Amino acid sequence: MVVRGSGQDPQRPRGAGPRIPAAALLAGLALSAPRAQEGGIEIFAGETLFESGWRVSVTELYKPRRELFRGANEVADPLGREFLESRTVLGLDYGLDRGITLSALVPFVYRELETGGRELTASGLGDIALLGKYRLLGQEWQGGAFNWSALGGLEIPTGATDAREGGVRLPPMVQVGTGAWSPFAATSATLDLERARFDATVFYKVNTEGTQDFELGDFFSLTALASYRFLHFKYPGPTFAARGGLQWRHESRAHRAGVTLADSGTDELLLRVGLSSHPVPAMDLSLDARVPVYTDYNGTQLARGVELFLAVGLRF
Repeated sequence: MVVRGSGQDPQRPRGAGPRIPAAALLAGLALSAPRAQEGGIEIFAGETLFESGWRVSVTELYKPRRELFRGANEVADPLGREFLESRTVLGLDYGLDRGITLSALVPFVYRELETGGRELTASGLGDIALLGKYRLLGQEWQGGAFNWSALGGLEIPTGATDAREGGVRLPPMVQVGTGAWSPFAATSATLDLERARFDATVFYKVNTEGTQDFELGDFFSLTALASYRFLHFKYPGPTFAARGGLQWRHESRAHRAGVTLADSGTDELLLRVGLSSHPVPAMDLSLDARVPVYTDYNGTQLARGVELFLAVGLRF
C-alpha cells in the first residue's frame, strides 16, 4: 500500500473519486473492535430477570480515542488522528421463567475517524446480539442472596459493511458492521448482602472472519464490581447506589487475508465507576464511566479514552 500526496495519482483513472490515504486505512485497522454485546442493563450479572415479564432499555455509549500509543507509551501523531464511536442500543429482555432470561441487543452506530484533515464516517444499524442466560444456582436468605448464571450468545452480521468515501470502501474498523458471525460465552455471579452487592464476570468471544477478509482477534475479559445503596427509601420509594471496580481486557491480534496485523491487539486494565437508581420499582437508571488505568498496545494504535454509558430501563 502506497501513501500518496495531494497530487494526481497516475495509476488512478481520471474522474475517479479521491483516494483515501493509506495512513487513514491503517489508523482504522488499529482501532478496537465494535462489540455488539455491549449495552442493556445487568445483562452480565448473576441474577436472571424475573419469573415472567419484559424489560426494555435504551443505552447511550460514548467511546473516544485520541492519543497515539506504541506499546504503553504515547508517541507523536503527525496526522492528528481522532476516532469516535457512539452507540444507541435498544435492549429487550424476556424472563422465560425464574431461571432463564432471553435478550436481544440492537445497536444503532455512528463511527468517525479524523486523519490528516479528512473525516471518514459511517452510521446505521450495527450487528445485533442475541443471548440467553441460565441460572445455575440461586439462594436467598434474610438480608442477602447469591446467584450464579451462565450466558451464551451470538453476534449476527446485520450491520452494513459497504460505507464509502469518494467511491472507496472504508476500512473494516470504520464500518458499523463486521460481516462476521461471532459467538460469545460468559459466567457471572452476584452476591447481595444487605445494602452491598458484589458482581464478578468472566467473558470470552470468538471473532470470526468478516468482510474484506478481516478477522478481529478473540476477546477475553475479567470484571469485578462492588456497589452500595447509600440512599434507600421504604418500598416503593427510590433507591440510589454507587459502584466501582476493575476490568481486565485482552484482545488478540487481528488478521487480514490470513496475515497477522502487527498494530492490533491490547491488554488493558480499566477502572469502572458509576451510579444507579430505581426511581420507582419498575424503572432502572444507570450511569457508568470506564477509565483506562493501564494499557499495553501491540504496535502503534489510537489509545482508548474515558468511555461513558447511560442506560434507562423499564420493566413490565
